[in-house]
Amino acid sequence: MLGVLLSAGGEPLTLLDTGGRILVASRMFAEAVGVIGDELEGCALDGCGMAPVLAERFQGHVRRCASTGHPASVSGLLPGRTLRFAPVLDPDGRVWAVTVGARVGAEALDAARREAEEARAEAARERAAKGKFLAAASHDLRQPFQAMHLFHHLLSAKLTDSGALDMAARLGESIEAAEVLLRALLDVTKLDAGLITAELGPVPVDDVLGRLIDEFQPEADKAGLRFSVHPTGCDVVSDAALLERLLRPLIANALRFTEKGGVLIGGRHRGGSLRLEVWDTGCGIPESERDAIWNDFHQLGNPARDRRHGLGLGLAIAQRLAALLGATLSVRSRPGHGSVFAVELPLAGVARGPAPQHQPAEEEPPAQGTVLVVEDDPMQLEGIVMLLRDWGYRALPTRGLAEACREAATRLPDIIVSDLRLSGPETGVDVIRTLWSRLGLRIPGVIVTGDTDPERLRLVNAAEFRLVHKPFDPAVLRAIIARSLAALPPAMEAAAAGAA
Repeated sequence: MLGVLLSAGGEPLTLLDTGGRILVASRMFAEAVGVIGDELEGCALDGCGMAPVLAERFQGHVRRCASTGHPASVSGLLPGRTLRFAPVLDPDGRVWAVTVGARVGAEALDAARREAEEARAEAARERAAKGKFLAAASHDLRQPFQAMHLFHHLLSAKLTDSGALDMAARLGESIEAAEVLLRALLDVTKLDAGLITAELGPVPVDDVLGRLIDEFQPEADKAGLRFSVHPTGCDVVSDAALLERLLRPLIANALRFTEKGGVLIGGRHRGGSLRLEVWDTGCGIPESERDAIWNDFHQLGNPARDRRHGLGLGLAIAQRLAALLGATLSVRSRPGHGSVFAVELPLAGVARGPAPQHQPAEEEPPAQGTVLVVEDDPMQLEGIVMLLRDWGYRALPTRGLAEACREAATRLPDIIVSDLRLSGPETGVDVIRTLWSRLGLRIPGVIVTGDTDPERLRLVNAAEFRLVHKPFDPAVLRAIIARSLAALPPAMEAAAAGAA
């Protein structure tokens, strides 16, 4: 019974008998009297060291509570506190003791509650403001970087002098280093600020891997490395956009630190989980470094901080994303033989069955066809159009939905390449869907964006469009356009030919 009394109301209580003898002393009461609690138990109020006037007042309230059987709240006995005297009844309903506990006054409670609510509201406003700033900074800073990337690519293709080519290469390295740093710092800041949230649901793993194949195959081909992906044929419980962002640095590191051999991505079933693994035949990681690789800005074998070998943020971001998704991220490695990074995710439902094996990218067919470009940034619109025409495509430049509809009514495009965030109320997804409705054809669509807002990326994934992140290597866009056009069904080809 005493145990219940001492925890009543979530605060320690002092227990006195009806004659004013202390049965149990709370810490608050002992501190007020200035005596160790154990020494107070068994003492009368007027003999415990309390000032006589205060002891008499305490005794009066105890007697009153015991005689009436009603609780009472009293202020002024102890500084800054309101005390509550409450009767304790025996099984026959008689008062045999009185509890004394500190209570915060109603006004103080209301004030504290208001203060807490204001603090929560202010924190929410700060998060929202920070989120808007970072989203705007991410999008607006990526725009000029992407324009620089496009024009640098065009300029490099027209240079023949060896000295000029060398300068162009160095310029390209500088642009790439700056945009990689920008992207990584923005990602870390948003994750640490709690501005990125996961929307968990069934995610087809092979769809995520397909987008990563499109992104990294050109890099693997350029390095002369095998890049193999074994389809898993199953869904996991995750967030498609965030899972793709988690896997991206694992694959990028595997390619960066592998000089010969290749990179393999595959899955292993473990009970109710899928262990998605990224294997490489690179230099491996010493055992002494395997904990430190997850730290911000930690790099292996790069004491001079050569930016060509990365920034040391990729794995730190991957670990934060894994925690956000509730996934397990681990590594095992043999120096000189390679490494395996693994992400363990819960399975969702029943496996889909074997998916077709991914084949190495074949040589791209000759560029032919009409590409409708929707981009509201003049520099980027000009850069993309120049690239497309340089590759041999017919390019139709437009700056929004209205212009896109006019151009498409005049010449039926074979594919639509649109920025996601446009100056009007419509997104690139809205533009492509509107054109589908007006033309009566599901023309292939590619969304290009510098946006990292998971909500917007989920919008693109749900629409099942190809997604290219700014800043991007033009070779990635070229490969996606070529493959999309090569996959056009005969009915689409006939319709396009008839319209032309």
